[in-house]
Amino acid sequence: MPHRTSLRTSSVLTFVLASAASCGPLREPAERHEALPFEAPPPTSSVGTPAQPSATAIPAAADEEPFASSEVFTLRIKGGDVVDGTGKTRRRADVLVRGSEIAFVGKVAESVRAEREVDATNAVVTPGFIDMHSHADPFGNVEPALAQGVTTIVVGQDGLSPSRHIGAWLKRVDDEHPRINVATLVGHATARSDAGLGTKTKLGDADRRALGDAVLRGLDEGALGLSTGLEYDPGRLADEAELEAAAKPVGERHAVVMSHLRSEDDDRIEASLDELLEQGRKTGAKVHIAHFKVVYGHGAARAEALLERLARAREAGVDVTADMYPYDASYTTIAILFPPFARSGAPSAAHPEKEILTYLHDRVLKRNGPEATLFGSGRFAGKTLAEAAASRGVPFERVLYDLGPSGAAAAYFVMDDALETRLLVDPFVSIGTDGGGGDPHPRSHGTFTKVLTDVVAARGALPFEEAVRKMSGLAAHTLGLDGRRGCLAPGCAADVNVFVPSELRTRADFQHPDVLSEGMRAVIVNGQVVRAEGVATRAHPGRAVRLSDRAVASKR
Repeated sequence: MPHRTSLRTSSVLTFVLASAASCGPLREPAERHEALPFEAPPPTSSVGTPAQPSATAIPAAADEEPFASSEVFTLRIKGGDVVDGTGKTRRRADVLVRGSEIAFVGKVAESVRAEREVDATNAVVTPGFIDMHSHADPFGNVEPALAQGVTTIVVGQDGLSPSRHIGAWLKRVDDEHPRINVATLVGHATARSDAGLGTKTKLGDADRRALGDAVLRGLDEGALGLSTGLEYDPGRLADEAELEAAAKPVGERHAVVMSHLRSEDDDRIEASLDELLEQGRKTGAKVHIAHFKVVYGHGAARAEALLERLARAREAGVDVTADMYPYDASYTTIAILFPPFARSGAPSAAHPEKEILTYLHDRVLKRNGPEATLFGSGRFAGKTLAEAAASRGVPFERVLYDLGPSGAAAAYFVMDDALETRLLVDPFVSIGTDGGGGDPHPRSHGTFTKVLTDVVAARGALPFEEAVRKMSGLAAHTLGLDGRRGCLAPGCAADVNVFVPSELRTRADFQHPDVLSEGMRAVIVNGQVVRAEGVATRAHPGRAVRLSDRAVASKR
């Protein structure tokens, strides 16, 4: 008899203690379906308001012949409403897992056996979610991601690779088996360093070739694309020719450039987007906007104008996507408030203290004032900039100047909800936390849950199936992993979530940013349950996800 588990009532101990019994050679099922390709977004308006799929599952056809096999499968997820990551309406189906892959999705005969059964009655079954922009340490605590249903994280963001030797780092992932799947990008800043360019401002032809070679090495060792951090040093030094040189090998590998734009400020966002789009146009690389936002912009109409700009670029042949988190505050060091010439923190004859103080004063006021900056680290952690200034009896710009660019990090409440929500529901925008690096921002613990509980359930701004597509199928497509991750179909990796949407809870907020999300009944990574009923198991089934894993090796 198979080991049957009701995720509503059973003890988690059964998952922790059960052995992974070997069942010998596995045979193909009698009927094998091809992996579903990525599908076009649902019908939209001119700039992309998703159509509304039905919330009622489509039952199996009465005359559908149940799948039958004498094979003993690794796992059977039984009786759930499958939301497969394509945006299609949910359907009632079982999911069969063979080893670390999906073997079958559909109506299954009662006689079919599995080593373990998961009862998904009254629950939805979705692909595991993909965090498109993570700073998490895969070898550390990844429970904040797993508790939200994230089964794959994409690191190496903002221009910084996780290691100078990506191949060796990915091998370590496979050797140490973290609890989550890990993909990485090769960072532009890291590649610049590897090419011996440091903070060089004017690159010659040989310099650009060396930079391209460094990026190519990272891709050949398994990176899924290139990341840039153009608002930080040394990324801000890169000109158009340098960015093209870095992106050229990415285009040759039909991979993606993910960019922290040169500026996210409302008065500079168009120029920053155009710079990224030009990389795609000149090199053929996919281009992707990291944590898409508009600082001190306002209104849905502003978002519409930017989305229309991206739509025109797609019509011209540039493959452009983005990711977002559902919070109106960002988080980074206070260096972002300083003028580029003063990020070393020291005044100079050319730029005296008074000039820096004036810049800080004006920039903070433009970013909703000192009340909108909440320190998350340093001596004023937990206080707003206004409160810190009052406690010292000095102007707020003096507080920043005395701390220096590297003296603290903060949350910045600088985004408009109407604008950000309109961007988020666009069918080409996936989900990323921009968290996991220890910053006290609730996005690390709540992003994916908040999308489902707030954007979908509370506000009705996004259909459930479309939200799942953004978190899975769209993300996989951007990374070139169609048919491998982010899907529920034969041949897909068995990364699966089982949950009842009404049971999800986002518990993290800015006062308590490190509280785990609740409500996932089961989170499955490569066929092994890593969380059950909110409790972590001992399973460590995570793997490195490499460029060579892609099922599609050509441009769509």
